Amino acid sequence: MYAVIRHTFSVKIPEPTSLVSRKSTANWVHKCWLFKKELDAITFAISLLDDPLIKANDYLFESAIHQLKENRFYQLGRESIAVAEVEDSPEIFYETDIELTEKEIGELINDDSKKSIH
Repeated sequence: MYAVIRHTFSVKIPEPTSLVSRKSTANWVHKCWLFKKELDAITFAISLLDDPLIKANDYLFESAIHQLKENRFYQLGRESIAVAEVEDSPEIFYETDIELTEKEIGELINDDSKKSIH
């Protein structure tokens, strides 16, 4: 499985005709799409290059396509697109799990000491 990851800036302009509006806001947005085939992921990643925030001109557009095909990554400024192979998630142990495990180990040690012949 493959993922296409897009890091982009989302700009909201509530008063687009006002030259002095201070109501505009912007936030970083991180998006991810999953694909079964690598070719589909790369094709979709290339389709994301149509965004004006990441497409500067025709020369850079051709370079971006090449970089996505060869390196599975393209960045212009802080905007980026990547194609990644999805891996299984690791198991995460939280502090309460660790404490429970330590308690269980302590009980096992105590049980073993009761079996001592001394």
